[in-house]
Amino acid sequence: MDLTLRQLVFLEHEMEKIVNSKDRDSEGRSYASSVLERVEEELQRKEGQHNI
Repeated sequence: MDLTLRQLVFLEHEMEKIVNSKDRDSEGRSYASSVLERVEEELQRKEGQHNI
């Protein structure tokens, strides 16, 4: 799945909110954390391509 930069930034923001939410269970926060890592890696990759 290829996401746009805007979609990735949105996902990053939403996953950060879930990870930092005390109202979420630990399983949900853990899942969001792993998604956040992948989103951040993809953002770095896209930004690297953009700077070339």
